Order: sequence, then structure tokens, then C-alpha cells
Amino acid sequence: REKKSHQAFGNGPHFCQGSHVARRAVAAVMLPLLFEKFPNMSIPNLDDVIWRGFGFRGPTQIPIRLQ
Repeated sequence: REKKSHQAFGNGPHFCQGSHVARRAVAAVMLPLLFEKFPNMSIPNLDDVIWRGFGFRGPTQIPIRLQ
């Protein structure tokens, strides 16, 4: 299998038990730091946001402008 350049939490019997802790860390630590560093961050064109449905509920790509 070809090596992927991302880290996934898995699914089914191989689901990562620490995924909830990791997501909370991103929400509590990383995002506030990002917003502090780039207070004028914006999405230049909402039509460029790519959404997925059933298996992954949310955007897969969000092009942003960092200012």
C-alpha cells in the first residue's frame, strides 16, 4: 500500500481510542493560537470550500487567507 501523508483516526475495530482527546486538544489549544496569530483570517470564496457528506460530515478543503 502506498504511504499516505496524513494521520487518520481510523474506523471500526481499528478506531483510535484517543481521537476525542486529540480533537479537544485541537479545539482548545491549536485553534485559539491560530486565531490569535491571524486575527483577520478569512475565506475569500465560499464556493471554493469542498464538502463531503455521509462518511465524513464536513469540509475536506477550506482555502483561507491568512492576514
